[in-house]
Amino acid sequence: MRKVMLVCNAGMSTGIMAKKIEEASEGTLEVAAYGEAEFEDHLEGVEMILVGPQIRYLVPNIQAKVSCPVDSIAPQHYGVMNGKAVYQQIIDRIGA
Repeated sequence: MRKVMLVCNAGMSTGIMAKKIEEASEGTLEVAAYGEAEFEDHLEGVEMILVGPQIRYLVPNIQAKVSCPVDSIAPQHYGVMNGKAVYQQIIDRIGA
């Protein structure tokens, strides 16, 4: 199972998004959400990091600390918790 990490301020909504992405992946992805202060403690095996739209300005800082791709979640997908669209974003970036 491939691992994807969501990074946010520390809010609950990113945890909900993680579950929606996992559901959309039909068991092919393990998605976990962490706050920006703690994400570096959980990088083992992560193939992609997605950053919540509220902290997308941190993408360059996070990218400098990791070797995997880092993208931000589109606000329009995040706002309606569209896990399928974010799953597609992941597949487009790192493959199935």
